[in-house]
Amino acid sequence: MKQRRSHRRLFWTLGVIGLVLFVLVGTWWGRNHHYLTQTRVQDTKTPTLFIPGYMGNKISFGGMIRRMDHYGIGTKAMVIHVSKQGKVQIDQQASLKQKNPLIQVLFQNNKQEHVEAKQLRQVLYILKEKYQVQKVNLVGHSSGGNIVFDYLTSPTAKTKQVPRVSKFVNIATNFPGNKTAGHLLPKQLYILNIAGDIWHLSSDGGIPVKQDLALKQIAAPHVAAYREVVVHGSPLTVYHSMLHENGAVDQIIAEYLFKPL
Repeated sequence: MKQRRSHRRLFWTLGVIGLVLFVLVGTWWGRNHHYLTQTRVQDTKTPTLFIPGYMGNKISFGGMIRRMDHYGIGTKAMVIHVSKQGKVQIDQQASLKQKNPLIQVLFQNNKQEHVEAKQLRQVLYILKEKYQVQKVNLVGHSSGGNIVFDYLTSPTAKTKQVPRVSKFVNIATNFPGNKTAGHLLPKQLYILNIAGDIWHLSSDGGIPVKQDLALKQIAAPHVAAYREVVVHGSPLTVYHSMLHENGAVDQIIAEYLFKPL
């Protein structure tokens, strides 16, 4: 008898947990659907590369790219794999002449941002040399933003061997040790900086808002334009690793990169 009650209690608990998860996932999906169905952007033909952060993988930006592709905001065009030795392998899934081509970059050595910044240079060199790409946008999350910043402040970023970087979108990153490096950024660069704020506690649970927005002092005086946005919400929407799963963030990024219709 006691065993039956124990089983019933277990099934009831699992049922409640399942129901809660179902409601949460449904709410999350409905919220994203709401934002993305209202997002209308121009066709720029400028490829956008997505750079994940520490230990980043195909999941990191996979959802954002998939959503943008699904809702007609952009086209999932390439997945670029970079080995630990820097060898670049390109899995092309659509033409770069399609609407707002989206490129996911995956580094096998995904724990050393300075190494990844140098490998990013090779990726961009191949895009220009083999695919005649003249300009790109770069989106980085967490230390992916550091990878992009390190690349942009390197001499390589200003050479004609690589595409010109038009826009840089930074998501939830701090920049220790880079307080005086802003003058090395390309002068024609446009920057959008996004921070998350859980329940107005001034943090996304990983990066304090103040540290993220410190990029303004570093970069704003030296680039063509700088803009920052703080996204407020619950841990389900603006926790550090949930920002790139947030439909509102998708919309902000898409309208910044591709301009709304």
